Amino acid sequence: MSLSTRLALESRLVTTDVINMAVLPYLAVRHRADDTPTTVVNGVKACVGVLAEAVFVERVLAAAGAPLASTSPSA
Repeated sequence: MSLSTRLALESRLVTTDVINMAVLPYLAVRHRADDTPTTVVNGVKACVGVLAEAVFVERVLAAAGAPLASTSPSA
């Protein structure tokens, strides 16, 4: 199961669609999807390729405009 599908199962705020670029090439052109998998969030290309889970989630949240938790220690 893809990470995007797992995110959608975990949150009702997330939906996912898996698109076959050969069947719907106009969507590939619209989102400039040259490679698979290409993840698009709210019309913005978030990432291309298979990524580690933490990196994928970080990029999806950034593309969605969500505030990211700081990983640096507090001063």
